[in-house]
Amino acid sequence: MEITKQQLKIEENYNKLDFTSIPQLKVIEMELLDAISDSRGTIREMCNHILKAGGKRIRPLLVVFSGLIFEQNLQKLIPTAVSSELIHMASLVHDDIVDVSIMRRNKPSINSVWGNNFAVLGGDYLFAKAFGILASQGLLKSMGFMVEAIESMCHGEIIQAEDKFNCECSIEKYYEKISCKTAIFLKCCCQAGASAVGASEKEVELIGEYGLNLGLAFQITDDILDLCGSSEIMGKPKSEDLKQGIISMPVIYLLKNRAHQSFIKSVIENKVFDEETILKVCSLLTKTGIMEKCYDTVKTHLEKAKRNLDALPESYHKEFLYRLADMVYTRIN
Repeated sequence: MEITKQQLKIEENYNKLDFTSIPQLKVIEMELLDAISDSRGTIREMCNHILKAGGKRIRPLLVVFSGLIFEQNLQKLIPTAVSSELIHMASLVHDDIVDVSIMRRNKPSINSVWGNNFAVLGGDYLFAKAFGILASQGLLKSMGFMVEAIESMCHGEIIQAEDKFNCECSIEKYYEKISCKTAIFLKCCCQAGASAVGASEKEVELIGEYGLNLGLAFQITDDILDLCGSSEIMGKPKSEDLKQGIISMPVIYLLKNRAHQSFIKSVIENKVFDEETILKVCSLLTKTGIMEKCYDTVKTHLEKAKRNLDALPESYHKEFLYRLADMVYTRIN
């Protein structure tokens, strides 16, 4: 019963993350539609499918608000913001191919509808669109940050693939993976926004550290929700990552617990992922205090993120970034 109550609490708090009232988001949505407006045929169908699937648009919002702290000129920031979301969309399409995922944001994945060949090309098209926007606007600094993000994501995917079902995975390797797959992209979005409006090198560094720690907290939160959240929250089947052999922070700590390491090791090595076993894993994570330890880690990263914001100029727009950090924590607490 404890797990069920926890799931309900998580879902209730997650549903509070409503960004629809943010005026800048409406501009971003319009520009995203415009970016794919010249696509045709199957490419257009795939683009519309993933765009209509929704999402919080966290990456473009990070670009926008990281820039508005230093100069209130939205038009300078929109091209980079739109490009960041197109790159994110492309990476999700490719991730679903690699992971053989059939659901994304509670909708069928691109690869499950159109097949892997079309999905690869659809993802490539979105990447091309993103860099076309940056090139046409002469945004070389922003392009550099986006290139760094894509390089890191590719590296992270390879690390993850090599470490699947590896019961010896260390917490250090886990951090390397989630930094590359998630956190560095958020860091680069923040840096791209700040640099686009002429922030100093120190300011770009500080806002980047905010993004990095926000990204780490965000990914650890996703890993917690994958195990003890629900399919409705994650937009994909429950415990999908564990079933794919992806060893997350909670599982690493359980593997180090002498009383239960043989059980969880057997689950992973023998790929025993029935509902009863998954419920037992979730129960053990709660009873051993591992989930609480993971929550504390999320909180630590968010506190680091906020400290970096403290050193930046006071701004109404900076308050959004503080609030975003708080929202990440309310997903699980």
